[in-house]
Amino acid sequence: NAHHFHVGIAELGGGAISYEVDPEIKVELTSEMCRKDKKTFWARVTHSVKTYSDVTGLSDVQRLVPIVQWLPQYNRKKLVGDAVAGITVGVMLVPQAMAYANLSGLPPVFGLYSAFMSLFVYTIFGTAKDVSLGPTALMSLIVADSFTELDRPPSGFQNDCSDIQSYEFCCVDGDDFACTPVHLVVAATLMSGLYQIAMGFLNFGAVVDFIGFPVFNGFTTAAAVSILTNQVRHILGLTNVDRRWLFTLRDIFSQLDQSRWQDFVMGTSCIILTVALEKIKNEYNDRRTFSKREYVLWLAGTARNAITVILALIVARIVAASGAGDKVFKLVYTIPSGIPTPQDPLSGISSDEMSEVLTASVTIALLGYLESIAIGKSFAQKNGYTLDPTQEVRVLGYASVVSSFFSSVPITASFSRSAVNSASAMYTPLGGTITALCVIFSLELVTPAFYYVPKASLAAIIITAVFHMLDIAQVKRMAKVNPQDLLIWLVSFLACLLWSLEYGILLAVGVSACLTLYNQSIQTFSRLRFEEEIEIWVADPLYTTEGLSKKWAPIFVEGASQASPLVVRCGGDITFSMANEFKDRVLAVNREYQSEDEVRALVIDMSAVNRIDYTGVLAFEAILEALKPQTRLCVASGGELESGNQTLTSFQKGDVYEQHVKGIRLHLAHVLPSAHRALQRAGITNGSLGHGEWTITMHLTVDMAILSMPDDFRKVDSTWPFDWHVPSRPAKLYAVGHVEPGRSASLSQWVCDDVSGKKRWVRSFEAAESSTV
Repeated sequence: NAHHFHVGIAELGGGAISYEVDPEIKVELTSEMCRKDKKTFWARVTHSVKTYSDVTGLSDVQRLVPIVQWLPQYNRKKLVGDAVAGITVGVMLVPQAMAYANLSGLPPVFGLYSAFMSLFVYTIFGTAKDVSLGPTALMSLIVADSFTELDRPPSGFQNDCSDIQSYEFCCVDGDDFACTPVHLVVAATLMSGLYQIAMGFLNFGAVVDFIGFPVFNGFTTAAAVSILTNQVRHILGLTNVDRRWLFTLRDIFSQLDQSRWQDFVMGTSCIILTVALEKIKNEYNDRRTFSKREYVLWLAGTARNAITVILALIVARIVAASGAGDKVFKLVYTIPSGIPTPQDPLSGISSDEMSEVLTASVTIALLGYLESIAIGKSFAQKNGYTLDPTQEVRVLGYASVVSSFFSSVPITASFSRSAVNSASAMYTPLGGTITALCVIFSLELVTPAFYYVPKASLAAIIITAVFHMLDIAQVKRMAKVNPQDLLIWLVSFLACLLWSLEYGILLAVGVSACLTLYNQSIQTFSRLRFEEEIEIWVADPLYTTEGLSKKWAPIFVEGASQASPLVVRCGGDITFSMANEFKDRVLAVNREYQSEDEVRALVIDMSAVNRIDYTGVLAFEAILEALKPQTRLCVASGGELESGNQTLTSFQKGDVYEQHVKGIRLHLAHVLPSAHRALQRAGITNGSLGHGEWTITMHLTVDMAILSMPDDFRKVDSTWPFDWHVPSRPAKLYAVGHVEPGRSASLSQWVCDDVSGKKRWVRSFEAAESSTV
């Protein structure tokens, strides 16, 4: 994945300065090269220390354990900034974690279990100061979608999630039995972490590049629609609702008469309050300085989830204390206190269950990394620091593995919490440690108070959080830019929404790959013309294969001759997917450009060709064979065959006649080092493939190719005529005219036809002295 800058060398040719890649010079541009070396004492000392670190391997330690790099420079100012950001995110994370656990079909406490160990790990190994790991809406939906749910509990099952240490299945709602196998989810957290660690050390992180933006955006949009629909049941207080999207709609509409108005009022009030606080936060979000009042308002907007949950909890507690009881609202009820005891995530899992875990873990690992790296890159670019993608996938794996021993669900980076870190001016990843301490404080001391948290308030938090995932503006823009991207988006969205998240995204990736291969198989050809005002060769908009009809070749070559050679540009790599298309394009040009009167030249600008594989080499070999002087059989379309200004004979449509062409010389310009190396190793450039004098000539620029042609044409004339390649089948009709004795000894039965003053070689079927052919 390394990107290199190739140093160009200016060449003067044809009155224009052009630049060509020098294959001997290749520079990896680093940030150190961009800085002016002042050659001070401290600069030399720093250079010496860096050299020592490179030799001893300490630089690798800093890359693999980034805390070693920033901790020695830590100070009180950074501690204050990290503490403010960490506490702010902690207040935000606790209710979010409970809500996301509820979304995945797990008890709310499992969201808290997922929210602290990952932050400790990221403090040590993370490279982005703003990223906050933990449960997210996307990961929660994948968990809910990936694992089998029980329609009814097992015989004698009475676990209401109060005894977390002895669970096998734990039902979120005691009255609808929508159960998720907790032990499989925790095992998936471990396995997805191991996958991510392997991806990091094997540099397989680039595999997520195959999940393009249309695929990922369609997936996240489908996830948002599914989450919003699913949370409506908590707003309405419904039970026995299927989680599959279509069935969710069916169950909601069929049970509308069973809606609980208390939960509806609670849920809508929480949504209104959360949205209002978010608008207040956004109003002050981009400010550099705050007054005390503005800072309090911004802080209230940032902690909107906690404020919403606390107010809902107070209302539910007051209602229960008034004698109405704790059944007015659907509540979270009992949440165990304390940090969970570490245990083996794979304990008690059967082989059949393990197969289900391994399958789900692949999706969790890939999408978790994709979401995390996208969030990390956006904030790294915004705040001006460098993010190491390979280290990020490793640290996500470390965090997942460690967290799984503490009953964690799958985790990744959260955009909303990372945005709060960025807005709070957090200096280092140590702010995540302070956030983790806030979660531990809640587990140890605050969980008894969570008994009266209404589920409608948690649903309101999820709805307001995932609503921003519906980015319709991007879809409209995508449709304008490239309709193919809209097709991929639709496949991803519909398959993920109506089928399943895992298979839906695989189907979308497959469709995307097929369209990519199809696009790569289309080789674009553009004819170039010399723009005298700016003295460069530019594409002529009147002559491109994309804009012309199916019979484009005659139009494409019109006006080209030996005096005005045809110059074209190849629009992509010549590999297995495009080699045949490239060959067909050149052969179509060859059929119309060949001449019986003169040797011509074809110049191909190869500046856009980075790779030529073996299939491409075979295509060049076939092209060279077709460009050689030869006799070819032509099928008449009807009319008269002319030679000079005389008509020799008339043809019926479908008649076959011979045409003797003098060949086209092939010149390549702007050949990049990799393409040059492939052609040279194949032997095409030096004639070792048996093409004799008809080889490829390479030039630095198009101008130099044009300047070299007179010498090349003289070289051809000095060895003229070449042996003709005779067609394998005889012609049905031949032209009749006067002939003179030719060089029959060297040309066998070929004689020169001079009846019209325009010499050409034709084949004699009688004696050399005969006057007819």
